[in-house]
Amino acid sequence: MKTFKLYSLSVLFLLLFVSCSSVSEPDKAVNELQVTGDLTQTEIDSIASALNLYPNGTQFSIAFITDSVVTFYGAHRDNDVLNNTGNHDRVFEIGSISKVFTSTLLAHTIHDSVISADQKVRNALDIEMAVNPDFTFLQLSNHTSGLPRLPGGYTLNFLWNMNNPYKIFNEEELRTYLKDDLVVPRDPGETHRYSNLGAGLLGFFLGEIDQSSYEELLQEKIFEPMGMSRSTTVREMIEEYLVTGLTKRGGSAKNWDLADLAGAGGILSTAEDLSLFIQANFNPDDPVLSLQRESTFQVNDNMEVAMGWFILNRDSGERWYWHNGGTGGYRSSIVMNPEQKIGVVVLSNISAGHSKADKIDRLSFNLMEIHFSK
Repeated sequence: MKTFKLYSLSVLFLLLFVSCSSVSEPDKAVNELQVTGDLTQTEIDSIASALNLYPNGTQFSIAFITDSVVTFYGAHRDNDVLNNTGNHDRVFEIGSISKVFTSTLLAHTIHDSVISADQKVRNALDIEMAVNPDFTFLQLSNHTSGLPRLPGGYTLNFLWNMNNPYKIFNEEELRTYLKDDLVVPRDPGETHRYSNLGAGLLGFFLGEIDQSSYEELLQEKIFEPMGMSRSTTVREMIEEYLVTGLTKRGGSAKNWDLADLAGAGGILSTAEDLSLFIQANFNPDDPVLSLQRESTFQVNDNMEVAMGWFILNRDSGERWYWHNGGTGGYRSSIVMNPEQKIGVVVLSNISAGHSKADKIDRLSFNLMEIHFSK
């Protein structure tokens, strides 16, 4: 893969593209959402307020999770009316929440004594790399590897191929990049810098170590044991259950193919499946998930990083484990408190490029606060 020398220019183009692509706000819809199960009117109003920000066709699939009970709530906007819908088993792209599962695989590999967390990748793999990188497996997981967010020069490619920007990174392309163009601009371990590249490489490297694919590892180590029957990176496996993603203007979005960087964001799943994963994290005796949740880096007073998880230090003293995800047609957020054994999943089919996509994160936090304070 050629390394472009137009990084600054491409960033400028990207900023111009975003700033010139504003989306008009949808008209306020008629709210016919119903109070069901254990949800209060305050919670329904919070869901409706968020759903009103997005175009017709938008769906929310929500799970409220304890160690013994899961309550599902589905809502959609259609013809400017907000209605309930049963979608707890419908599939959404979960984007960067995939990074949590990639780190679960890392925790499995460490627990099985195949590698150590602080082992340098170059000492464990026979892969030719342009530099002699010192980053470790853990640093790929907690975003302290020194790697950039995207491969050098890739921002321009992203700009030109926003409908499916990661598709080119098949195994051949990725190996060529590592061999010819890999750059580590910061010393590993010193600073936290979120890196899709690092998480994607982690998934690829773990497959190399196990001599299997990322998908095979997910199914063997996580999805099949936990009963997550509609979770996969292979879209064809769940096509009939897939909710259509939306662009920021409300049109049908193209699904993303992350090829061999799937560890950064290639998983598709359901609110039901994700609730099973969160419940598994409520078991304090699970050695793999307990290892994964250990803090590995202090970002600031309010946030730490575990393997794949962000740890939010709340004013109340609670510690919330959180990650969000976004692709061209979907935005999602999961948050849990393993100590109190509570959690919330919010999946949506609105583009991460929507000007108010971050309200999905806020909705998950609001529902976490409201639902479990009753």
